[in-house]
Amino acid sequence: MQSPPTRASIGLAQSFSPRRGASQSWPAASARGLVGEIGARINPATADYQDLWGRQFAAREAEIAALAVEPGYYALYGCSGEPGVADFVAGMSVKPPDPVPAGLTLRLVPAGRYASFPCAMATISVTWGRVDEWFETSGHVREVARPDLEYYAPNASGPDAPVTILVPVAGSPC
Repeated sequence: MQSPPTRASIGLAQSFSPRRGASQSWPAASARGLVGEIGARINPATADYQDLWGRQFAAREAEIAALAVEPGYYALYGCSGEPGVADFVAGMSVKPPDPVPAGLTLRLVPAGRYASFPCAMATISVTWGRVDEWFETSGHVREVARPDLEYYAPNASGPDAPVTILVPVAGSPC
């Protein structure tokens, strides 16, 4: 099993390419769309992710995949305005469709810099803790207007499956 990243292995990304896997951030030229089956408010600490992905998303996965511009899956966590609660979308990166298929949710992900935190499925919770530690010590500021993302590689499952957590970064460090 892959161990959680240390502070030294965490850094800012310059370009987005989940297929290459190393550096992660949205292209500066345009926003991306994320289409998913679920547009729910959840408490990330207590959510039933097996149900969200395994039942709810899986029921519309083929339809969403037909709109996808790249393989792989994303979990989007947006600000809900309620403490401890996030707006959640399970989906794939798409060119925004017009119209959005009935029953699906479209969330635009604005261009910008994201800090990239690679981990394994089994270490997501620990890695999120390291994200907070990194922001406390790095001199960077988390940008709360853009959503946090988790990227899951296609055809990867199980506790050792690679995951990349992408967290928006505002401006430059002091």
